[in-house]
Amino acid sequence: MDSNSANALLQKVRTRATEEASDLHAVLHAAYDAVVQGNFDAFGESLTDDVELSICGFGPIDGTWHGRQAVVAAARANYAQISQQQPQIEAMIRQGDSLAVLLLESGVFKATGEAYSVRAVQWFTFENRKIKKIDEVVASI
Repeated sequence: MDSNSANALLQKVRTRATEEASDLHAVLHAAYDAVVQGNFDAFGESLTDDVELSICGFGPIDGTWHGRQAVVAAARANYAQISQQQPQIEAMIRQGDSLAVLLLESGVFKATGEAYSVRAVQWFTFENRKIKKIDEVVASI
């Protein structure tokens, strides 16, 4: 392959990879935005029908849910349990059809008034520009 052809091929691969990453970031941004606004129906539009959510290490919010309706209901119920939530994204990593988000978060559990401070990884797997799986692992700091 001559150098012009090789450069053209590499540029196409870079452009396509950038577009795909941008698509996944846009889907994730829309999902986060919907949750921040309390619009869980819009959040549901970012999910596949057979989505799975698994949260581990966050006490009363731990669990595993399957299917769009169950995941939306869990998100609504889980966010209703906390107040003064202050998430701070530290890093995002993309590999293939997945995005990992490393974050710090603090807030208060409404039921007990207990403050929390955690570090978490949210691992999102996408299918056809929708979120298919969310794995969240949380550790207290």
